[in-house]
Amino acid sequence: MDSNIVNKQLLNEKIRQLELEYEHRLDEFKESYYELLETLKPANIVGAALHNVINTPGLKTTLLDTVISAGAGILGKKVVVRNSGNIFRKIAGLATQFLLTNLVRNKIPNFKDKRSEEDKFL
Repeated sequence: MDSNIVNKQLLNEKIRQLELEYEHRLDEFKESYYELLETLKPANIVGAALHNVINTPGLKTTLLDTVISAGAGILGKKVVVRNSGNIFRKIAGLATQFLLTNLVRNKIPNFKDKRSEEDKFL
C-alpha cells in the first residue's frame, strides 16, 4: 500500500509541475502574441521603415547630390527659357535642364574624388 501512495504522490507532483510549465508557456505565448500584434500595427510598420531609411548609410550624401544636380538643371532651364512663352525655347529649356542635371550628377563623384585626393596631400 505504501508504494501506491508514494506513486500517487509522485504522479500528483508531476501533474503540478506540468501544469505550472503549461501556465508558464501559455504566458510566454500570450506575451509573444501581443508583441507581434504591436509590431504589425500600421504606425509601427511605417515607423520602422522610416527608421531604416533614415539610418541607411550614404543617404544624406545621395540626397545632397540629387538636390545639387536638380538645382543646376533648374537654373539652366531658367537661363534658357527666361520669361519666354515660345514653345521651342521651353523645349530647349527642358532639354537643358535634363542635360545639366545628368551632367552634374555624373560629375559630382569625380569632384569628390579629386577633393579627397587633395586633402590627402595637405
